[in-house]
Amino acid sequence: MTMFRTVAAIGALTLGTWTSIGQAQDFDAWAENVRAANEGKEVVVAVASHPSVEAFKTMIPAFEEATGIKVTLDEMEEGQLGQKLTLEVSSGTTSYDAVMTAIERNPKVASAGYIEPLEPWLNDPEKTPDWFDYADILPAYSDMFLWDGQHYAIPFAGETVFLFYRKDLFEKHGLSVPSTYDELLETAAFFDDNEDNVNGVSFRARLGWEFTYTWSIFLFPFDGRMVDPETGKPDLTAPGTAASLDYMRKLAEHAPVGVESYSFPEAWDAFMLGKAAMMVEASAAAPEVENPDKSLVAGNVGYAPLPAGPAGAFSGVWGWGLGMTAASENKDATWALITYLTGRGTQDDYLANGGIPSRSSSLGDSALQAELPYYGATLDTLKQAAALNEKGLGVVLPLPEWGQFSDIMGTDGARAFIGEIPVDEAVTSMQAQAEDLLGK
Repeated sequence: MTMFRTVAAIGALTLGTWTSIGQAQDFDAWAENVRAANEGKEVVVAVASHPSVEAFKTMIPAFEEATGIKVTLDEMEEGQLGQKLTLEVSSGTTSYDAVMTAIERNPKVASAGYIEPLEPWLNDPEKTPDWFDYADILPAYSDMFLWDGQHYAIPFAGETVFLFYRKDLFEKHGLSVPSTYDELLETAAFFDDNEDNVNGVSFRARLGWEFTYTWSIFLFPFDGRMVDPETGKPDLTAPGTAASLDYMRKLAEHAPVGVESYSFPEAWDAFMLGKAAMMVEASAAAPEVENPDKSLVAGNVGYAPLPAGPAGAFSGVWGWGLGMTAASENKDATWALITYLTGRGTQDDYLANGGIPSRSSSLGDSALQAELPYYGATLDTLKQAAALNEKGLGVVLPLPEWGQFSDIMGTDGARAFIGEIPVDEAVTSMQAQAEDLLGK
């Protein structure tokens, strides 16, 4: 029995257009019905700081005006949101109607009954208008929120990880984009030696879940393992696990000083301020990288699939969705907000304000691909994620215990990364802790 279902990571890319009059008429009729049933209600949503949340903030006033529903966002740092949800699941109480949840947390909040399965709303044409178009969401992203055969959140920010690189610097030195991890290391070292005040590469490596996030990118190309895909038993002592950690330590020699303390804002800033020639990071960073108000390298960046290691070239699927709490007393109003923020019919506003795509109609749009080259890189790395999935592996274990498993990797892995403990000792310790956690 494998730990991971094999899914089509991309799905059919279907394109279409809305007629502005038809869309407006459909939206107005939907909004009138929502207002009639929910005017005066308030929906409170727990969210993490994220580019897509900034897009939501620009969209919400129009929703409030159209529906008469008041929306309150309780925004916090990503790690704080995770802790908040863990506490609420443990206590069995919540002050929220909706929560921003991720692939890493879905098994825990879904299995605990903290959030609702959404099929009753998705399958009700009176509550879900045609312009929502759930089938347009890439299966790679909608399947992130599957639990026991049902979907518990609607994706709005599908993510993968790819290689960001400075086109201007690569052209200046006549360099090719690395296609293997050996080449990535060599190229990072080259920039360290040949560009003043520019390090080779930036990535996040802060102790905890963020170290696990990055390590999972390097783990599988070196034939490392979290668990055996057939038995589900911890398999961290596979030789490739230590090899991937050793590689990260070598790569860090060509990263900015202090990379071991980098969360994603620091990793992004190092690249956007021109202090790194390359970055291994989430696709969610791309709109920020291309924003000239925030980035000194905007317009000079290329995007490429991740390089190959000895075991192949792989990436992963991550992302965010909006789930409805089971305890919400305003479920129809909450679903109306989720529909509005994540629907295909409102996607243009969402993307125009910096939202991260998760729909085939955007990522598969040739005009958008030409304008936003990271769309093509996203599709390429989704293929790499599909290749990993075909092997029965994934960057996140579909287990309620994933948070604890991730902490084990993110603690001892980070300690080995900075040389506090030997790599072999870290791997042995993680294996023992994982066996205790999973009882295997």
